[in-house]
Amino acid sequence: MINYFVSLFMLCSPLTAIPVFLNLTQGKPKEVRNKIAMILGISVGLILVAGTWGGGTLLKILGIRIAAFQCAGGIIVFLLGLSMLNAQISPMRQTEDDRARSVIPIVPLAIPVMAGPGALSATIVAADTYSTFSDWVILSICGAGVGFVSALVLYFGMQLERKLGPSGLNIVTRIGGLILAALAVEIFVQGIEKLFLSGVL
Repeated sequence: MINYFVSLFMLCSPLTAIPVFLNLTQGKPKEVRNKIAMILGISVGLILVAGTWGGGTLLKILGIRIAAFQCAGGIIVFLLGLSMLNAQISPMRQTEDDRARSVIPIVPLAIPVMAGPGALSATIVAADTYSTFSDWVILSICGAGVGFVSALVLYFGMQLERKLGPSGLNIVTRIGGLILAALAVEIFVQGIEKLFLSGVL
């Protein structure tokens, strides 16, 4: 569960979202920024919890195998990790159109910048792997915890940015990208194994 929490935190990558958060809330009073940070954290937690409890069911309704989704999720996570290794925000997580239309930055910050395809893939795969009610409660607690920590990171975003500086943020982002790339390989390989075992491949 600790591994899942850390992986989910790296996938949501609130440290990477700090520059976007500061840009989208530029010119707003400190009190408004703090309120937006709290709303974003709650939104991220709710999205991750919803993915845990309803993501797998939605896939079944759409007729998509968990193993296939796992493989696709592994590719997505790898691309996110690759973009982080290059200290860039992945185009999958934010578009210019999203940025232009968003007034309150729940979109694109809560989704898809933080609770994006990689994080949602991780929640659905974890819910399939650990499938008992008690497991889902623990996974939900992890998701809510990631939302809470994300809120704190954004709440103290300006202070963190000043203390870490551009170089510090880049280092954290690149380390996170390396962890995500390794996680992506694990997710993809597990998906391929399930497809082989089910006779699809």
